[in-house]
Amino acid sequence: MKNRLQSSLLLVFALAFGSQLHAQLTPTLSIQGILKKSNGVAVEDGTYPMTFRLYEFETGGPVLWSEPQSAVEVSNGIYSTVLPFDKITYPLNIPFDKLYYLGITVGSAELTPRILLTSAPYALSLIGTTNKFPSSGIVVTDSIRSNGGILARGGAPGLNGVSKNGYAFTGNSGDKDSGVFSTGDGKVSLYSNNAEILAVNPTNIQSTQPLTVQGVVTANGVNISNNNNLAYNGINDWRLVSADYLENGPDGWGYSLDDAGDRGAWKNPVAGACPVADFGDFAGKALRPDINDYVLKKQFSPSGTYNYVKVVFRYYSIGNWDPGDLSSAAFAAFANNATGGGIRFGWKYYTNNIDQNWLYDYDDIRMAASFAPIPANVADHWITGTMIGTRSTPFWVYFGYANNEGEDTEQFAVGSIEVWVR
Repeated sequence: MKNRLQSSLLLVFALAFGSQLHAQLTPTLSIQGILKKSNGVAVEDGTYPMTFRLYEFETGGPVLWSEPQSAVEVSNGIYSTVLPFDKITYPLNIPFDKLYYLGITVGSAELTPRILLTSAPYALSLIGTTNKFPSSGIVVTDSIRSNGGILARGGAPGLNGVSKNGYAFTGNSGDKDSGVFSTGDGKVSLYSNNAEILAVNPTNIQSTQPLTVQGVVTANGVNISNNNNLAYNGINDWRLVSADYLENGPDGWGYSLDDAGDRGAWKNPVAGACPVADFGDFAGKALRPDINDYVLKKQFSPSGTYNYVKVVFRYYSIGNWDPGDLSSAAFAAFANNATGGGIRFGWKYYTNNIDQNWLYDYDDIRMAASFAPIPANVADHWITGTMIGTRSTPFWVYFGYANNEGEDTEQFAVGSIEVWVR
């Protein structure tokens, strides 16, 4: 006797995401059906062994899932069960992203035809017509967790996120997006009102706006571009634009020749590169002219904007610089060009406290206050000097010496030269 199966199926989904699934939270289907004999009369009451299988096709095809149930209760031909009945042994682990057919076997023979699973009305949007979730409309959820990540398309955000290439937070500025977007290969950008304000890629982070950082910042290394100023507590700090320790030779430092004993060598053009001497441990390397009355000079053109210039240097006195009415003197200065235009002497160093008249021989020289005198008859030592000037265009730095004693055993050198601007 051939049995016929007529079934109406009610699908109830209980979905749970995560690595720890409890049996009561696994997906289940509630199913009812009617078993009749070939003459249309319901089968006798009792329990029947039944096997339930899911297929992708109405006929043929592989079994996607199955569960045998040894004793399904039937009353007046009507049976009711839950798939899976044994949630641990037969978890219902298919995605339900397409239509499926249910095959039911009673005894040893699978009944025909297979039954197409139907949907609750509001479950239709889970599959829809485009195999996307949802096929149309808006999804509202308290929280969401994605197992496979998010794929975003490249390009800048469009109005109200029409380009669908990232995440935007709307409602702040009308039709202007603020959010996170992938605007290129390996690049993630933060947008505010449709303007890119922060871009991150595997090699650097760039901001189009000034960054305000509060709290403690810890980093292995921070590079500040010379085109920008470093500020803390709202005050711009000095930034180093040149650190010349003469490891690679004179590095652009030249000198002017003596002006026939008239000590006006700063007015002469640059004659050539100045030799570099190595004074060993701690003392380091320094520019050491062949002749004492030569004047060292170099042009600097820092990038960016600045209003002040600071030069920090090490000045060496070599040999016995003796005191006297015609004592030796050292100086450092700023100038506009290689011929001493607009020269300003910002630092001087005497071997005594007597003003040196030679420094007033030229009307275009302006002196700063002197430092403490060099000790008498002390050979080969250095001091650290600093001079600060106001400047916002390229400038020249000068270093010199006046051998007023008429001795040839005295020399000078300059090293460890740093130029700062702010």
